[in-house]
Amino acid sequence: MQHQVAELDIARNAWRPGVLPSAMRALRAGGTKLAAVPDPVAIPVPLELPGHPVAIYTPGHTPGHTCFYLPEAGVVITGDTLVTGHPTSRRDGPQLLMPMFDHDRAGVLSSLDTLAGLPAEILVPGHCPTWRGPIADATEQARASA
Repeated sequence: MQHQVAELDIARNAWRPGVLPSAMRALRAGGTKLAAVPDPVAIPVPLELPGHPVAIYTPGHTPGHTCFYLPEAGVVITGDTLVTGHPTSRRDGPQLLMPMFDHDRAGVLSSLDTLAGLPAEILVPGHCPTWRGPIADATEQARASA
């Protein structure tokens, strides 16, 4: 199963600011090539890594999307569930990706609830700069702009 944005979705949204230039950059970088994971394995729990990250299941962007919480540092690595900008967005600050990038938008919104409950003050997103402040505030801003 492919979990990339579909070409038809790009065509439907090409009129939006940033979509066409972003799509062209992705095409030039080989973004249409299928990058299969031949033998996926489950994330071991607990993760034996510095900072003792905790895997937080946040489906929506993709069915298996996972964020990582570093409790000792008060950091949440949110990947594409919660970003602070994107080439297709004209906003800065906590936000969601455009719906065309999500496998299940309701799942993304539900995952925001999961993230909001974490006692963290630093958000490290998959796109754009780190954000500082309560993660609950970041999820509230993202939900309000969705």
